[in-house]
Amino acid sequence: MGPERPGPAAPDAALASASVSSARRDVIVVGGGHNGLVCAAYLAKAGRDVLVLERRDLLGGAAVTEPMWDGYRVSSAAYVVSLLPERIVAELDLKAFGYRVSIVSPDYFVPFPDGTSLTFWGDLRRDVENIARLNERDAAAYVAFDRYFAHVGDLMRRLLFVVPPNMRMTDLLSWARTSAKLRGWTGRDIHELVRLFTMSAADLLDEWFEDPRVKGALATQAVVGAWAGPMTPGSAYVLMHHWIGQVDGHLGAWGWVHGGMGGVSEAIAGAARAAGAEIRTAARAARVVVNPAGRAVGVELEDGSVIRANQVVSSLHPKTTYLDLVGREHLPSDVIHDVERIRTRSGSVKVNLGLSGLPAFPSWDQEGSVHRGLTAVSPSVEYLERAFDDAKYGKPSQHPYVELVFPTAHEPQGLAPPGKHVMLAFTQYLPFDTPNTVRTRDAWAKKVIAACAAYAPELTSLVEHVEVLTPRDLEDRFGLLGGSIMQGELTPDQLFSFRPIPFYGDYRTPIKDLYLCGAGSHPGGGVMGIPGRNASTVMLKDARRDRVIDRARRMVTWG
Repeated sequence: MGPERPGPAAPDAALASASVSSARRDVIVVGGGHNGLVCAAYLAKAGRDVLVLERRDLLGGAAVTEPMWDGYRVSSAAYVVSLLPERIVAELDLKAFGYRVSIVSPDYFVPFPDGTSLTFWGDLRRDVENIARLNERDAAAYVAFDRYFAHVGDLMRRLLFVVPPNMRMTDLLSWARTSAKLRGWTGRDIHELVRLFTMSAADLLDEWFEDPRVKGALATQAVVGAWAGPMTPGSAYVLMHHWIGQVDGHLGAWGWVHGGMGGVSEAIAGAARAAGAEIRTAARAARVVVNPAGRAVGVELEDGSVIRANQVVSSLHPKTTYLDLVGREHLPSDVIHDVERIRTRSGSVKVNLGLSGLPAFPSWDQEGSVHRGLTAVSPSVEYLERAFDDAKYGKPSQHPYVELVFPTAHEPQGLAPPGKHVMLAFTQYLPFDTPNTVRTRDAWAKKVIAACAAYAPELTSLVEHVEVLTPRDLEDRFGLLGGSIMQGELTPDQLFSFRPIPFYGDYRTPIKDLYLCGAGSHPGGGVMGIPGRNASTVMLKDARRDRVIDRARRMVTWG
């Protein structure tokens, strides 16, 4: 059985007492993050009259480039792109609106305490040669591992653009359509996917490799953005989630967006505007207006004004949308229960640094520039697990996981003053409940710099500016509840038809004409835009259906 439907709501005073716009928009998009902008662009291209409301003065949500210090421009939250599909780039013609990406290469450089290192280039021959320097058996195993991940990744990509069917008898036809997309899957494929969703990354890597350095280097993506360690059940899927992207045809690659991550959002906004969408910044939505019939009919702004609309879609966190913008009084009790128990924990901390120069890594043993790739402090699976152990018991990690990128190695001008550089560090784990003070931030910055300086001794003397964004800062600035960059954990009970909550995985909500399009919906977090695109297809379908129903009713009335 599905959830109970909301009963008639009390008459809404907002439409009677507030300043109400005389014009009714087809769609209001709440939140100008990249998913909201993608949704707006597709709807506008389909001929809908679209208005985007963004509370900040800056578009992009967490995919922004912000002025920092004196002469610096920093991707303050998101820092690289990989999961944005080429399909969306092509359909929205984002390159025509300034979207330019250079591949972050190598994929990963991981130095180790014994002075060795391991570099992954995304080139099987080179990667096997590099692994063989550490362990010849693991090098041979990596060939099969790479083939395995490519196959399972292809299976996962087939589900990205699927609108998840809900768990109701009325959704049997949708399940049949979904099954058709999985034609060719074998029982072995299904078993491997179940294993990925339920097993730990540590167990998975143990099946393939023996050298702790190799496993440590490969485990990096199993913990990024997750409230989990590599030994946590389900972390194997988190590893896969970060490997299903591509840049310019290179599977699993990361890309630096020229102009910073704000370049992604500005390009999508450009596509939306070109298609006719209106975008307003500094326009905070206070609530979704729900009429007595339980239907979303507009949005009330913070200044009390109301803008009417036929459909409303939110890219905000599902909890924020349901509990703050809609309100418990309009929701069934079981929906409230399901929303309240969405797990949205995080220990992610973004550390942005201004440097007087680029640090050398003595263990770098490859041709090319180490600074044009990603560097990770991830010497072993045990190192990552101990970092999570600290946070699990309420303490900041003594030895944090750190992932580095140097934007000025890709874009020497425009991001920093002449001769200066930017280093962006994505780090873990700092519990959300840690006192959010200057002392906390300073202590964390010192740990991160020390962890990196163990492999790049010059770094400490090069640091001139530091910004630390704790999980609470990420919540306050970007609306990422709990600091979760995924808008909710990527666990089996919060994926596909269960994301964000059971019975509403198809981007619809219990409120008619209200939809979700953020990372809290399928297929999850990362700068991908797929939730926005998928939600737009559902909204267009519903709008067409409603027009047919309205015409039929008019014909019956006239007859």
